[in-house]
Amino acid sequence: MGLETALVVGGLSIASGIGQYNQAKSKARATARQGERAIENRKNEILALASKQKMAYLDSGVELEGTPQAVIQDTYNTGLADIADIKSATRKSIKNQLTSARANLLGSIANAGVSAVGMYNMFGGASGLGSANGVVSSGGGVSTGFVDGQMVGRTSWSA
Repeated sequence: MGLETALVVGGLSIASGIGQYNQAKSKARATARQGERAIENRKNEILALASKQKMAYLDSGVELEGTPQAVIQDTYNTGLADIADIKSATRKSIKNQLTSARANLLGSIANAGVSAVGMYNMFGGASGLGSANGVVSSGGGVSTGFVDGQMVGRTSWSA
């Protein structure tokens, strides 16, 4: 019965880790969509601003050469830099989300293994080799206790 319990507990831990990883992937996809919308919005803002600048120069009778053209080009350059920043921040956020999710998944797998081994040993699954609580399956055992790293008790018995 102990082995079955250990396997169930381990399986549930791994299933939980997989579920959390899948949620993180969904969140990463949502972050990517949000980044795409932010890029599209910024692009539209920059195009609208450059268009207003161009119309303002033309309405005032200024030709689009020299300084006016440089101002409009600077607007485009600023927009491109802003878009690059949005892309970079989005990628970094997605990477952080997925890295954290992978680490949590690996932790779930490791914890499942440690729990399974501990429960297996606790229920005498060590086949005479001893276990975490000192009990062996051959019918006898040794029990010891530690306080602050010092052994404070030892009891032996046989069946």
